[in-house]
Amino acid sequence: MDVTASINPANFIDKAFNRFFIVAVFFVAVFQLLSLFTVDIMNIDSSQYALISKEMYLSGSYLEVYCRAADYLDKPPLLFWSAALAFKNFGVNDWAFRLPSILVYVLGLYSLYRYAKLFYHELVAKLAVLVMLSCVASYMMVSDVRTDTLLAGWILFALWQLAEFNKTKKNVNIILGAIGIGMAMLSKGPIGLVVPVIAFSCDFFYKKQWSHFFRWQYIVALIVVAVVLLPMSYGLYLQYDLHPEKNVYNLQGPSGLEFFYWTQSFGRITGENYWDNNPDPFFLYHSFLWSFLPWVVFFIPAYYHELKHIIKSRKLSHKPEVITFCGFTFILIFLSLSKYQLPHYTFLIHPLAALMVAKYLHRCCFSDVKPKYVSTVFRINCFVMLLLFLGMALIINFVFPANWLYNLPVLICLGLFLFYMLNKNIERLYKLVGVSVVTIVAVYYVLSSCFYPNLLRFQSDSVIAYDLNKPENADAKIYVVNNFCGFALDFYCQLPVKHVSEEELKQNLIAGKTFIVTDSATAQNWKAHYSEIKIIKQYNDFSITQLTPSFLNPSSRPQKLRKVFLLKY
Repeated sequence: MDVTASINPANFIDKAFNRFFIVAVFFVAVFQLLSLFTVDIMNIDSSQYALISKEMYLSGSYLEVYCRAADYLDKPPLLFWSAALAFKNFGVNDWAFRLPSILVYVLGLYSLYRYAKLFYHELVAKLAVLVMLSCVASYMMVSDVRTDTLLAGWILFALWQLAEFNKTKKNVNIILGAIGIGMAMLSKGPIGLVVPVIAFSCDFFYKKQWSHFFRWQYIVALIVVAVVLLPMSYGLYLQYDLHPEKNVYNLQGPSGLEFFYWTQSFGRITGENYWDNNPDPFFLYHSFLWSFLPWVVFFIPAYYHELKHIIKSRKLSHKPEVITFCGFTFILIFLSLSKYQLPHYTFLIHPLAALMVAKYLHRCCFSDVKPKYVSTVFRINCFVMLLLFLGMALIINFVFPANWLYNLPVLICLGLFLFYMLNKNIERLYKLVGVSVVTIVAVYYVLSSCFYPNLLRFQSDSVIAYDLNKPENADAKIYVVNNFCGFALDFYCQLPVKHVSEEELKQNLIAGKTFIVTDSATAQNWKAHYSEIKIIKQYNDFSITQLTPSFLNPSSRPQKLRKVFLLKY
């Protein structure tokens, strides 16, 4: 496990590493994209966004956004617009919903590469892309598409273009950067502007480039951003500001413009936004620890060395860029101030963490003054990777027992892992990177082929939709009593789904053509009062995004499931 031997950087990037990079990216991407064909859209956020996009496509209402025919005032519309366009061209299905976000994510990875090349060796740029592509957050951004995938892609594009502008002074770059900021804001609000402003302001301040704060091109950039945001702003004005009589989310006559530009983002810090899940002050920090696996062990010394280098270089005439470090640090602090937090909130800064890790790996292999304790860090990382292999074995053989053949790809990856870990003749960079890459390939394989396909059997509403999508039910009516199910039923079901109260249901019963989805108590009550009602099927249901040890344990799992019933009148 010795990783102290030096390697000659001369021509290293030209052939050998390029082959390694292409092969690694290919396998990581293949097993990541496998989820498009094996993993359903998950409740709650992703399925709700898919449903909104479906409704937008079917209704043709692109400026005003609705969910289940009710006003929707939460996220900006870019995800819905792009998914609705994909539905128009490829039909309403889950991979079409994910496709636009994945394409923007690919743009983001390319932008990360170009951004890194502006400041560092091409090897660092390629390592940054590989690290980002092969972390757990990347898998979640592709398989469980939310607004964060678009946000990360467009922010990376904006950072690249703005960095190009600082270097070349070409006006086309600041215009493209402004378009990136506008698209990021259309993805998830003002955070799309906050990230580049904070990151570049810190860089200007650190380098004492005071004139960079006052450039006439910024006025042009703001105009471009305003033009990009104009369609959404007009839609918000039409839907809300012109209708003070509306009551949305218990807000009487909310201003759509004020909600989007202030309340939804900054209001989570000031307390003006009613969303509050009372998060642990360090929630996003420990969420980052698992979402940045398998690179988090390298990230800790990488962050330390980055901070140390910035402090030591503060008096030098040629100072390093601090956009990456400050962008990661201060945005993480900013997000942690929110009174409502979810793990995916940090996904937008994972690429910056990936670049710091790439720089650390390059320093470990090529720097004249190499970081201390590299071998120790490598050993700790190998131990963490072995724990991941143990977790994969538990998933395949205990949590969701599968055919023993499912173990074979994992065993192949384990063999490659041991090869990289124990072979003393492998150059240091391949050893440091190889153990993590082959591990994450195995993780992606297990998640896409075993874990999520089995887990989604307990997302009952999507399973119900598949059962209802039969030719003989073409003219049936589907009713969900008391909003019992999530959004996946509405999205996957090929027939209109109506959410009604029990009183409303009584007025819409049509003999032989009415299906009812409800819980156990309501099902038994209706069966007792209506002899014509029959229980067609019973389903096991669990909130799959809130996993618990008792659910993952097959012996205690039955006690944690709730029953969902499909009735027919």
